Amino acid sequence: MTAPDGVITIDDMHLGRPQVIATYLLTGDVPALVDPGPASTLPALEAGLAANGLGLGDIDVILLTHIHLDHAGATGSILARNPKARVYVHNVGAPHVIDPSRLIKSASQLYGDMMGTLWGEIVPVPAESLTLLEGGEMIDLGGRTIHVFDGPGHAKHHLIYLDQQSNGAFIGDNGGVRLPGLSLVRPATPPPDIDLEAWDGTLLMLDELMPSWLMLTHFGAYSDVEFHISDYRARLARWGEQVRRGMESGTSEEAQIAALEDLAAAEAAALSDAQRAALTYQTGAMELSWRGLARYWRKRAEAEAACPPSADAPR
Repeated sequence: MTAPDGVITIDDMHLGRPQVIATYLLTGDVPALVDPGPASTLPALEAGLAANGLGLGDIDVILLTHIHLDHAGATGSILARNPKARVYVHNVGAPHVIDPSRLIKSASQLYGDMMGTLWGEIVPVPAESLTLLEGGEMIDLGGRTIHVFDGPGHAKHHLIYLDQQSNGAFIGDNGGVRLPGLSLVRPATPPPDIDLEAWDGTLLMLDELMPSWLMLTHFGAYSDVEFHISDYRARLARWGEQVRRGMESGTSEEAQIAALEDLAAAEAAALSDAQRAALTYQTGAMELSWRGLARYWRKRAEAEAACPPSADAPR
């Protein structure tokens, strides 16, 4: 598929399905991977590298947009085979790749007995292999410069990498999910760190950066940047409001999840059955997106209750 020069999209073929998880290979003097995917897809990643004359041992750098297992789960397994690789990660997420026990526990609550099938073995990453980031750094990949931006929203430990060579922005999950050839960008909002207010700020920042490409893990590279960001901001806000109104209505969780499913189905009504199914594979069950948004509204209500406005504050 189309991608900027010097960037190769590798389809990790999650559960044998195409266009679900992408890993990006940055070619040049310092070969790098952006989001190596889960350990369950390592064979497909290796095949993609081999098609470009490389193996895991040739990778010098791994850039993690965030530490969720579909993005970063294979990192420890790669380091076990290639100890020289350096891993760049947000400082908030770093403790959970060094000791992934809490990450595994949290994911197990969502995925249960499917953990192994979905994500494979989750191996700790040696602390000495990590470079911690917080946004504002520049990474030199042998003449290719990567600018690092803090990008909370989908997760509080999310980063955006802007490649100066291609002017491509590697945005992980902060731009939702999309299928090549479609003009529909769908939110993916699973627990636990969804923050709609921070997310909107991140999208505005991304718009101001004016990248030529948006590189999505789910799935692919898109050059219609202005449309993508605008469409996604509007749909993310719409989903957030749908969940907020449902919670205020007092209806059951089942009814609220069904309402969000109905909204997503209406938005995708013009797509084929196969396209709608492919989008569902990318986002996971709609219940997970509802739970992430519902948690955001609950946490926000708790914070407002804990810090009510002063009686002297302007109203």
